[in-house]
Amino acid sequence: MKDIFQFLYEARSKEDAEVMRQKKDNPDEWVVRNKGYGHHALNRKSSLKGQAKRRGSVMKGLTQQELEDHGKRNLQPDYKKTAKAALRIERGRKKSQRDEAQKKSKETGQQYDVDHISGQKNRKKHKDRWHKFHPGDASDNRRVISQADNLVKNSKDPDDGIKTITRSKAIRMALDRARHEAQVKAKKK
Repeated sequence: MKDIFQFLYEARSKEDAEVMRQKKDNPDEWVVRNKGYGHHALNRKSSLKGQAKRRGSVMKGLTQQELEDHGKRNLQPDYKKTAKAALRIERGRKKSQRDEAQKKSKETGQQYDVDHISGQKNRKKHKDRWHKFHPGDASDNRRVISQADNLVKNSKDPDDGIKTITRSKAIRMALDRARHEAQVKAKKK
């Protein structure tokens, strides 16, 4: 385990880390990554390849089948049509969150990320039922915050009074948005 002096010795600016990357035998195999608070480190690209896939398997988004099952179970009329509309709205909300993060990053010059409000922390405690109650990658479980705040947060739930939601509530909220949109369209006709 590293002591504090070894850690401080390794803490480097992005420019220093880039110089170190260029000194490697195969610099194209390495990438400079921001570790937070001005600390940059080198990572092998091969070790990062499957990261998005692994995160996607842990933080599952809402599926059309889940939305249909909820609608059918609660005797909602046209539950398949509503589920399809809810999934379209959900994808649109996620895209707008990504766009907002990019826009804020461009405007301020500081990096912004789309953060999961309720992170992955409970997956080891309740392995068999974690995906059943965790909201996962639902748009209601996401927010745009600065990268520095996101790196400090890690997988902890926020302490700033934001209430976390369950997966069933995320499904219910998505279906409610789709029903509301259908009602607004019906009134306009």
